[in-house]
Amino acid sequence: MADTSLDPMSGHGTDKTIRVLGFEGWDSGSHRAVRESIVRHGALDWQWITLPPANWRWRLRLGAVDLVEAGHAEGALVEAWDAIFVTSLVSLSDLVALLPASLAAVPRILYMHENQAAYPAAAGRDDQRDAHAIATNLTSMLAADRIIWNSQWNHDSFITGAASMLRTAKGAVAGDMLRRVTERSQVIWPPVETPINDDDGVLHKASEAHDKGWRLVVWPHRWEHDKGPEALLTIERAQGERDRIGWILLGQQFDQQPAALAALRESAGERVLHAGHAVRSQYEAWLRAADWVCSTARHEFFGIAVVEALLAGCLPWLPERLSYPELLPRDCIGLSPATFRGDRAAMQAAIRQHLQPATATEAVMSLESAVTATSPLFCR
Repeated sequence: MADTSLDPMSGHGTDKTIRVLGFEGWDSGSHRAVRESIVRHGALDWQWITLPPANWRWRLRLGAVDLVEAGHAEGALVEAWDAIFVTSLVSLSDLVALLPASLAAVPRILYMHENQAAYPAAAGRDDQRDAHAIATNLTSMLAADRIIWNSQWNHDSFITGAASMLRTAKGAVAGDMLRRVTERSQVIWPPVETPINDDDGVLHKASEAHDKGWRLVVWPHRWEHDKGPEALLTIERAQGERDRIGWILLGQQFDQQPAALAALRESAGERVLHAGHAVRSQYEAWLRAADWVCSTARHEFFGIAVVEALLAGCLPWLPERLSYPELLPRDCIGLSPATFRGDRAAMQAAIRQHLQPATATEAVMSLESAVTATSPLFCR
């Protein structure tokens, strides 16, 4: 009989499909992108219970209640499941306490998109961390059988920040708790869909800009303080005109927008080829037309938008901090449009090879392998 122990669709030589119940408390942005990639490329039997974005603190603290109520309403909590998959804006310990006893005993996988020990404070506020949010992350991890981090930086920054918090918590045995977290942790990059679309209007604008000698640089972030728009404005004022930079400002916008981005658009003038939201086909076309991807982010736990741009062929103009060094071959760290004199095609090929584990099919396969390794169907 064939050995089926590594087949994610079966266990112990049976034809039983592994069934996974996913809980997503923030079904938007990168959280939603990962969930949709799992649905699109997964081989296991997944069902998701989701909530739309809301105030993140309340969602972290009370979202488990809403998810369980939604699960009851959908009838999902009376079914049999082989694993529970929960993402990081859910309190897993609360969720377990609220689930029916039959589900509370099912193996639990926690996927950490972000952590509250390293998330920057909002603009205009001091940088004091919300200890309760960090503690909620920690108790979620202690309630998990397996913790998956989307980058090594995400894991390391949480361990450092949580250790600092626990030093102020009387009676807490920080070393033991954090040791247990690390022992059940692994890093799996999130699935990233490779950009493939072109758009005639975008390609025409890009061609005209290249004819003028402009270097086209994508800034693919949400228009918020934590993505460093002030630093981007500093770059534009210092070298935008000198280095003939054509800006492509992508990413989600909100009612209140950083003043720095308005100032950049005024400073760069016609060198801003696009500013704001783009439909997916145009978004991918801009990535494929651009020469560089630039980040000024104050935090980046992985960087799906940056990786999309890299997979589309952009060269990296990225800071040597946060998750970025993990995303690049050593020879591709520290590049910039002003100083680059290398072999562009060779760099692109090396980056794509390095990022292969993050391509959607491979990353989903890795995630599902972690799920099956946690499932009792594979316990010998």
